[in-house]
Amino acid sequence: MNFWSETKEIFRNTGVHFRTGVSYMLPILLIGGMVGSLAVLGGPNVPDDSIWKVFKDVGTIGLTFFVPIMAAYTAYSISETPGIAPGFIIGILAQQIDTGYLGALVGGILVGYITYMLLKLELPSILHSTWGFLAPVLSTLMVVLFMVYLLGPPIAALMVFLSQILSNLGEQGSAIMGAVMGFLGGVDYGGPFSKTQSTFATAVMDLELYVPLGICGAIVTVPPLGMCLATFLRPSLYTKTERNYAKSSWIYAIVGGFTEIVIPLAAGDLLRVTIATVAGSTTAGLIAGIFLLELSTPVLGIAQWFFYNKPLVFVLAVVVGSVVTALTANLLKQFSNRDIAAIEAADAENQ
Repeated sequence: MNFWSETKEIFRNTGVHFRTGVSYMLPILLIGGMVGSLAVLGGPNVPDDSIWKVFKDVGTIGLTFFVPIMAAYTAYSISETPGIAPGFIIGILAQQIDTGYLGALVGGILVGYITYMLLKLELPSILHSTWGFLAPVLSTLMVVLFMVYLLGPPIAALMVFLSQILSNLGEQGSAIMGAVMGFLGGVDYGGPFSKTQSTFATAVMDLELYVPLGICGAIVTVPPLGMCLATFLRPSLYTKTERNYAKSSWIYAIVGGFTEIVIPLAAGDLLRVTIATVAGSTTAGLIAGIFLLELSTPVLGIAQWFFYNKPLVFVLAVVVGSVVTALTANLLKQFSNRDIAAIEAADAENQ
């Protein structure tokens, strides 16, 4: 085994590994998103014995387990079958320590790489029969320790710091607060940064402050809608898989209001898409903050539309934010060296 050459090869193909993980998690996300969106039509408080509660539970399952599935098959892309179980465990851990889908992607790459390298070691013949079982255990433990003790604490500390910033801004600084919340909401699509602003928005409802929740409600659908719009405006900048996913996603992005819907469109081109969604979400948050948009109940999707104090401001914020996201994404992709044909060929070869 040539350690350095194989290491370089694995990390050179990080994009391929990410897209493999995304391709396997797409059905989970689609099922969860679409069924969960139907549950929204039942209203914010559905009885436990209603069909809407069943839909809500299915949606919750899909929107919970797509992250571990993504991590599992990101690891699988590197180390094949031995990487699936470690990746799945790392994905669940990423959720538990609030590192979100970004933590799951990083953890999936690391555990897949370590599993692959451990299985390549030349060992005494007495260990051959058991090493295939022990190597995934060891790789899982190594990455678990890294995530819990090295990756998790600084992220947790940063979340506390950001919560304090938002609390100190208060309603008087609503425009600044809107921009800050929009920035956080556009960074990680349901991860720790997004949760910080949404948790803050929900918590201050007890103080009868409804502008933060109005801002949160306006920005949550901007990333997926903006990226779906981007694929419509410039389809040549996106792979066939991305275009097909966008076509099937924009409706339940509106109906359900789940930011996580954008992840498959982000994972294949993480930096440029994140810049675009941050720009769009910040714009939407700024508009909502300037006009003091209020939302009086913590629901998502169609149901929330009836609880805004200024529905036209909500529409304005979402439309402008989505357009900014789409135009920014396409501008960045246009001047990149992203070879769509090569990406599609690499994905086809890896499957």
